[in-house]
Amino acid sequence: MSPAPSPWTPAFEPGVVEEMAARLRAARWPEEWGSGGEFGGSGWEWGIDGAYLREFCVWWADEYDATGLLERLTGLGESLWWEGLHFLRRSASQAEGTAEGLPILLIHGWPGGPLEFRAVAGLLAAAGHEVVIPTLPGYGFSEVPSPPLNGAGTAARLAGLMRELGHDRYLVQGGDWGAFIGCRIAFEHPDRVAGFHCNAPGVLPVPGDLGDLAPEEVEYAQRAQRWRSSRGFHMLVHGRSPDTLGLGLHDSPLALAAWLLPRYRDWSDCDGDLESRFSRRDLCDFLTFYWATGTAASALRLYAAEARDRWRPAAGDRIAVPAAMADFPEEIIRPPRAWTERLCSDLRSWTEMPRGGHFAAHEEPGLLVDDMLAFARRL
Repeated sequence: MSPAPSPWTPAFEPGVVEEMAARLRAARWPEEWGSGGEFGGSGWEWGIDGAYLREFCVWWADEYDATGLLERLTGLGESLWWEGLHFLRRSASQAEGTAEGLPILLIHGWPGGPLEFRAVAGLLAAAGHEVVIPTLPGYGFSEVPSPPLNGAGTAARLAGLMRELGHDRYLVQGGDWGAFIGCRIAFEHPDRVAGFHCNAPGVLPVPGDLGDLAPEEVEYAQRAQRWRSSRGFHMLVHGRSPDTLGLGLHDSPLALAAWLLPRYRDWSDCDGDLESRFSRRDLCDFLTFYWATGTAASALRLYAAEARDRWRPAAGDRIAVPAAMADFPEEIIRPPRAWTERLCSDLRSWTEMPRGGHFAAHEEPGLLVDDMLAFARRL
């Protein structure tokens, strides 16, 4: 019998925050790149705006308070530890006679973490739902698995956590890896998963039955392939050579910022203005979550493990549990409903959101929670 989940206090290794700041201050910046002049003269066209990155790193080193990250993390709920998994649990509020609803498992993706759900967790708890927010294996304060886990292995760990917590029936919600892993949990455990809510339907596995595609489905498949080859290059690098890139991200907070900041900008509904959607403190929280815990490299291995043992639903495989999709307009790739119904046989709702992007829980927590609660009530 495995030990029960136990209270645990997240903490950084002594001196790691000071080392991070020192490395940022001692960063080796290129002075000139070809005819573009000083580094950063091309703006975001070549990946990262160097002028913005310089200013950002100065603020990160000199103004950011990393101890606040730990306070904000523990403010999400009770911090617990179970068999190498760090997770947060927030109890349902009983204020004003709120009736307790189904527990909800919230699953983050890359490059995110539990802090994405800070507003969402509070809103769901106020509506009467216990919320469980695990840190994915190899991310943040969770242990690095050896060998690395793919999506199915991660899903098994999270389903085991919910069993250990005594939840016989619960809802699963996620985007990015959270959508893929949550989908797998729903597929493997239809007796326990009461519903699956997803805000990134384009991340779900390719349906096993692709016969007689409608024109909009053909157009989507072509568009998705173009995105993967032109803008989804991170998946190829992470999947084929995670340790090569990971060494730089693990060693250099500057390299980590240069790799992650364009993801937050390009995948969010910010119209090119990154800090209109993410405060500078929030961005530093996300980056510090990876660098100070030493998991910037190990987080990439989930991609490689999945690439080597990919879940490919067979013809006839379906997600049988009730499902709901929240379709945000600036999500990276957006399939038509008909495509998703090939995988989710009981798709109860498809909500076209007025705004928001890939980081929906952070960008539009109110819209996301309203859709989740509407789905939960229909169940």
